[in-house]
Amino acid sequence: MSGNFLLNEKLEKYIYENGVNETKIEKELREYNNKEHPKSAHLQISPEQSEFLKLIINIGSYKNILEIGTYLGYSALSMALATEGRVTTIDKDEKTNEIALKFWKKAGVDHKIKLIAGLASQELDKLNEKYDFIFVDADKTNNAEYYEKCKNLLSEGGVIAFDNMLWKGKVSEDTNDPKVEKIKAFNSYVKRDNYFEISLISIGDGIMLCKKRNSI
Repeated sequence: MSGNFLLNEKLEKYIYENGVNETKIEKELREYNNKEHPKSAHLQISPEQSEFLKLIINIGSYKNILEIGTYLGYSALSMALATEGRVTTIDKDEKTNEIALKFWKKAGVDHKIKLIAGLASQELDKLNEKYDFIFVDADKTNNAEYYEKCKNLLSEGGVIAFDNMLWKGKVSEDTNDPKVEKIKAFNSYVKRDNYFEISLISIGDGIMLCKKRNSI
């Protein structure tokens, strides 16, 4: 259900039943993804991750949200439900974008979501506003580039969240997998950079939260 490699099925079920308030449309989209796109279903965040993002948005009263990597639109849908503002999301895949748009409309939040179809590395350079919360869930090899560009897009007191930063626990292993090595290098880069206060959390496939230090 969640993709959290640390959970067994029984505990996963307990967390879902007692710690997740998934809406009918969110559940429908998640189940659609698992059924129709089983090979890429892991690209979608888990229900408990969704609840975590919603809570962050509510605590911070974030109203201008940016997402890099839309996929089928589950996370954008969840964040749109949580905010009184709007969500801007970027993805180059026209086919998955079409599916996302259908579910957002069905949930009645399509007016709160702006979808930019294109390469994130290019589209980020065109943005000229500040965002309270930025969720990065795209190709992991370009995280360092997204990280640097998002520094200038983040509002004071804002937060950036990067998904898949534990990569099924493989970041703790010796491996020749280039994707895992990229993620490990990125995690180290963020810590050495010391620009943000960071927290690497083992929820879902691992989320790294980054909040600008007060002294910067």
